[in-house]
Amino acid sequence: MKLLYKDISLVSEEKIAKYREKLAGYLDHLCEVSLRNNYDDPESSLNLPFDESLLKSVRDLKEKMVTPQLKYIIDIGIGGSSLGTKAVYDALFGTFDILLPKRYPKMIFADTVDPEFMGKLFHLLKSENLVPEEVLLCVISKSGVTTETLADFETVFSPDLASRVAVITDSDSKLFLSARERSFPVLPIPKLVGGRFSILSAVGLFPLCACGVDISALIDGAKASRADLETPLISAAVLYENWCTGKIINNNFFFHPELESIGKWYRQLMGESLGKKGLGIIPVVSVGSTDLHSMGQLYLGGQNNETTTFVSTQEMGKIMGAILSGVKIAYQKHNLPFIEVVLDDLTPKSLGEFFQFKMIEMMYLGQLMEVNTFDQPNVESYKIETREILSKG
Repeated sequence: MKLLYKDISLVSEEKIAKYREKLAGYLDHLCEVSLRNNYDDPESSLNLPFDESLLKSVRDLKEKMVTPQLKYIIDIGIGGSSLGTKAVYDALFGTFDILLPKRYPKMIFADTVDPEFMGKLFHLLKSENLVPEEVLLCVISKSGVTTETLADFETVFSPDLASRVAVITDSDSKLFLSARERSFPVLPIPKLVGGRFSILSAVGLFPLCACGVDISALIDGAKASRADLETPLISAAVLYENWCTGKIINNNFFFHPELESIGKWYRQLMGESLGKKGLGIIPVVSVGSTDLHSMGQLYLGGQNNETTTFVSTQEMGKIMGAILSGVKIAYQKHNLPFIEVVLDDLTPKSLGEFFQFKMIEMMYLGQLMEVNTFDQPNVESYKIETREILSKG
């Protein structure tokens, strides 16, 4: 993976050096967290790729739950409990599922309480006369009380699937206790690893392993990124400096349609991590070349209030590569700041590298903006009100 920023980000090396100095103490802290290799710090998601016991528990459960007949993995979760998994699945398989109807197992994401969607999912599971071995239900909730997740599980669950349920949650949550009472296998999430930082925990590793993703390669990519704390620092410095000068939007422009869901994962990562104290950078997602035909005029001729992050690979097709080159030239002519992340390829290893890079970038950004990167106090306010409304019937 390469990060390109010189002469295109509109941020000088002197400015980046200033932020490097400002973040020196925090960089040392991240190194200390990595050396401790435990889960005692908010940044301890850094250590997930090195947790051999986690990897063993995921693989052991996979051996128990995944059958040769498996057709559908139902990923029941929302937000940080599903976005990272969907990002990897779509990058490798999901974007093309409709074109490959005989490729199994397929993953279906129950990330909504929309009655029509859930009704059709229920109908699918019943109408195909599936035997239990053809279905796997992954119920994932960090808190263990996520309204949508619990409702969706009860919608699709039936007694004949009791042996086909795996639960991933905090070890002291209501869902954890309920799962134990019902004899469902449970994989715990480390307490201080927040949902939006949990893709490399059992939250992502188990369902991805179950559908055939090489999670060892995913983890290897993340390990490589943890060894490089400088590159995400540069990216964070560019985004922060441009934010200070009025670039309040970060447009993540993916020149591979398979990566759109990674943009949605990053949207939560940035939105929940930085949107506090009346501050925040607004994350948006664009897909090249499609969105150039609807948003290109705005990006090039509208308010100059964005920093764009172009994401591509070294394996782009000739036409798409030419379009991206043309867009970058146009941005430079319009004096619009951008950086470019070039992945080696679209493989689990490259995806793992990108995930870890972006999570570390966000830790630095939280420090620069002087907010707590790891909480989401205002999100809880609507959840409390929702539970109150539902409790009244």
